[in-house]
Amino acid sequence: MSLITYLTRVHFADNVLEDALSVEIARHRIRRPLIISDVDATGSEELERLFHALPTSVSPVPFVAGSALDSTKTHARAHRLLARNECDALIGFGGMDALDLVRLLGDADHPVITIPTRTETIGLGPLGVRSALVPGKRPELPVAILCDATLTLSASPAATAAAGLDALVHCLESFLSTAFNPPADGIALDGLRRAALHLEAAVKDGQDITARRELLAVALNAGLASDKGYGGVEAASNGLQSAAKVPHGALHGALLTEVLTFNTPAVSDRFALISTALGLPARISIADHLASLVERIGLQRRLSKIGIKAHHLEQAARQAAADPANRTNPRLATADDYETMMRAAF
Repeated sequence: MSLITYLTRVHFADNVLEDALSVEIARHRIRRPLIISDVDATGSEELERLFHALPTSVSPVPFVAGSALDSTKTHARAHRLLARNECDALIGFGGMDALDLVRLLGDADHPVITIPTRTETIGLGPLGVRSALVPGKRPELPVAILCDATLTLSASPAATAAAGLDALVHCLESFLSTAFNPPADGIALDGLRRAALHLEAAVKDGQDITARRELLAVALNAGLASDKGYGGVEAASNGLQSAAKVPHGALHGALLTEVLTFNTPAVSDRFALISTALGLPARISIADHLASLVERIGLQRRLSKIGIKAHHLEQAARQAAADPANRTNPRLATADDYETMMRAAF
């Protein structure tokens, strides 16, 4: 079992769930955790495995997180359940819906453990659409993250493609962000390298455990590098996701070319390092290469093809301009800029 102690404790290994969960429950004297899973994980073999891994001394309280569209209501319900059952910890299991929610609910009296089952998130990076739910509340850093690639094997090709691209874009935008953080830059570039080598393989063969493990490593890199902040793709995706329930990575696939083209005048001097990480010759356009990758893994490049309507764009653009991720975008982007990019991607 690999234990990474950087920002928090990260247990990273195949089949690490059982041993690491017991270690962390004992370490934090957890007796009654609120276990929050998302809709996709409900009733799954992986979730059953989690409950079977709990020590007999633990009495879990289950809760299913709602989608981003009903996040305010979901947060209130979970908070009431946490208090009513006198829970002493939070365990998030699944994707962004569950992992983001436990971090918002966590505090000094309720330690947070996150267990990702999809590779778009490990429950470490900054929050997106839910960040305004609790004004002034910083998302709690998990006391432990359990990264077990065997928990991701049941994800469909479409879900894998969206999650993997999401992690890739988080690495890309962290590297291009305006903040100064050389260690995070190195971590982000390593994530890009791993994504370039293994994303397509994971989509093609869901049982390729090496590719799954590498994508989980990309998500870990993205979370560790995210201290720098993200950029326009994340900001625009957050704005659009408040209007429609669409996987973040699918939105990234449609927006990536336009945002990267918009940002090019401010960051073209960094493209050589990105090309090296992606294994590209210097003459190849990064934007064109990533657009081709989006198509090869089966994602759409048009917002209109993934459920976004034209009437969503104006409001989504305003939200994108106000999103925290826009503050670290390498080029100043106004609401009008975002609307222009969204319409070009529509």
